[in-house]
Amino acid sequence: MSLREQFALDCAAILNTDELGENATWTRTTGATLPRCVRLIEQPDRQTVRRAHVWTPIASTVVSVGDLFTVKRGAITTIWRVMYTDPAETAIQRSYCHQQLSELVTLRKRRTASTESKAERATIDSQTTEIRCKWFQSSAEIESSQGGRRRGIVGEFYLMLQELTDVNVSDTIVDADGLAYRIERIENQFNRVDLPYLILKRSDVWA
Repeated sequence: MSLREQFALDCAAILNTDELGENATWTRTTGATLPRCVRLIEQPDRQTVRRAHVWTPIASTVVSVGDLFTVKRGAITTIWRVMYTDPAETAIQRSYCHQQLSELVTLRKRRTASTESKAERATIDSQTTEIRCKWFQSSAEIESSQGGRRRGIVGEFYLMLQELTDVNVSDTIVDADGLAYRIERIENQFNRVDLPYLILKRSDVWA
């Protein structure tokens, strides 16, 4: 056994005795919930979302993408969602996490059907509730109404998603207050660090 491997084993042992780590609740994607001792090191925010590294012993905690770690520090409880886990070379493993997004929206999927008069009509095909997300307004734009007769300022919104679901530009997002937004664009980053997001406009606002 190399010196590096021995240090990793010692670190994992310390982690399990609470000397270095802190108590956490590990919730697996399968739904199982187990107590664990982890080492949580917060990282700089990215995309306005808090990030952290969570270190765990491999022998007792085999982490998968989507697993959650709930950590309480004083009166503050945070939930961290695993984005990816680095391949482990020793007895401890590092997982890159983001703080679980706290806002919820509903996705209404739409499809276009032809009526008897051959006119196209959009109808709601299915609905998915409680999609975790984070809202922020990116800008306000001047937009022409249909026919170009009137103009007005229309806000553009970003909706950060915890994970990219099956969405299309014809679908509608409904927020917690019942306001509807139409999807303008879908941005899915190619790296494993950034979260996917939607670019939206209010569907009930026309200039």
